Amino acid sequence: MSEDQNKLKWVSSVSELYPAVKGSVREVKKGCGYKSCKLCASGEKHQAYLFTYYKDGKQCSHHVPKPKLEELRKALENGRELERLMVENALVLLKSSRKKK
Repeated sequence: MSEDQNKLKWVSSVSELYPAVKGSVREVKKGCGYKSCKLCASGEKHQAYLFTYYKDGKQCSHHVPKPKLEELRKALENGRELERLMVENALVLLKSSRKKK
């Protein structure tokens, strides 16, 4: 496959993966802080979700609102596919450099 063909294939594959993010989502139990909350008083606490990622070598987390949870999970899936494509592209690049010698 020529370099131009490879570039067109790459652009086509990547454009379908928007939005793509890198990180993870985890479920946590958190207290709400209200003294009158029966759920927190029972020790059960509230279900919440955190998006965790690394920035400048440090782990960071952000609360994920429930309405955004599925959208974020799809973006994470797209991000994993994008990473797979990047590795595949590196192997194609290395293979093509061997042929030129």
